[in-house]
Amino acid sequence: MEGTPFESTKEFYDSWLEGYGATFSRHLDMPAVGPLREKSEKMMKGFSNFSNLYESWMESNSHLQSVLMEAMRKTYEKTATETEGAVGPERYRDFYKVWIETYSRTFKEYLGSERFASDLGKLMSHSLDLQKYNKEMLEENYLKPMNLPTKTEIDEINKEVYSLKKKVKELTRQVRELSEKGKNPS
Repeated sequence: MEGTPFESTKEFYDSWLEGYGATFSRHLDMPAVGPLREKSEKMMKGFSNFSNLYESWMESNSHLQSVLMEAMRKTYEKTATETEGAVGPERYRDFYKVWIETYSRTFKEYLGSERFASDLGKLMSHSLDLQKYNKEMLEENYLKPMNLPTKTEIDEINKEVYSLKKKVKELTRQVRELSEKGKNPS
């Protein structure tokens, strides 16, 4: 990232993260008190989840921007000597081929790297944490107070219905077998 226009963006983000850690995150770590203690703690967990997701998104975005800058640098190095002289359609076609090949190779290397896998893993993990938190908060704060079924309750009912259908099918088969035996006692 050093020497790129995105360096100042990264510096700003690092500065913001440091300031966040020194000030606002301390409030999130404070223990809640009073009758709404449990609810307050759950709400603070949401801020933490969102912050983690945002941090991992910024980090992966920063890495992607550095790969973009690297591909741009490589393209420039390959085409720097060819920019002199007359410009025609053939030159643009050659430049386009070099550009596509360089970017494709650079991004292919990045997409196969451990850094990309790590970034994607963190991003997905924090995204799922936030999604789970949002589901829990939706159920707890909206569905249950309004006496509406939650996804968990609907899933349990679906399992029970499936089990009952299976049992009815089995009992129907047994009744059919017994009634056939009753008609043909031999």
